[in-house]
Amino acid sequence: MGPAVRLPLCGLILSAPLLALGWCEAPRKLEQIATDDFRAGLTRWRLEAEDARAVVTAEKGVLDIATPAGLSLWWREPLSGDYAIRLTAVALPAPASAGEHAGRISDLNMFWNALEADGSEPYPRSGKFGGYDTLPTYYVGFGANANTTTRLRHYTGSERRLIAGFADGAIAEPHEAPMTPQTRLQLGKPLTVEIVSRHPTADNAVHLRWRAGSNELFTRADANPRLHGYFALRTTASRLQIRDFQILQCR
Repeated sequence: MGPAVRLPLCGLILSAPLLALGWCEAPRKLEQIATDDFRAGLTRWRLEAEDARAVVTAEKGVLDIATPAGLSLWWREPLSGDYAIRLTAVALPAPASAGEHAGRISDLNMFWNALEADGSEPYPRSGKFGGYDTLPTYYVGFGANANTTTRLRHYTGSERRLIAGFADGAIAEPHEAPMTPQTRLQLGKPLTVEIVSRHPTADNAVHLRWRAGSNELFTRADANPRLHGYFALRTTASRLQIRDFQILQCR
């Protein structure tokens, strides 16, 4: 794998075509407001790991996650306004500590705009997936369930609503499309992921966009959208390497 792309300094004005989504309309422009080059440890993240054998490092430009069980890594700063999160991920075989799941490719997942029902910051949880059922948030599981599903869900605090998704064969839920190469993780292949959260407008009601590579897999136009909160990387029984994490805001 080649060297990591160097990120520009925070505060740099970026042109809208960089994201190729057309969601940050002139005269506003995209400004990078935060980044992590993964050279100074996990000081900007809060770790919740179900299994103590999980190994998470952030050095030499790479966030490396190797875990036998559920794990969430929360960005410590809340996000609001019209913003985008970008990162590059590489899926590698799950570690030997994952037991029967060792070697699998799975679960590039994430929560965003997460807040407790009372509007407070998400409280610490064990890292076990079911512990987040009460957390209002949006969630995408990309290449989940051993790379057989990719789904967008809205957690309301009382239920996990499936909004849209892709799944293999018998595990597909009603109205889900079949999995394709564009909805699966590819071993060792860098994948750029982009989340957009924006206020709906009279001309464009879409407030949520989720993109993998050149493919916009999910969009959403809720009547009462979630527009601010916290972001977390989420995975289980997997190994992921993350680079080039940045947060952009349309101002």
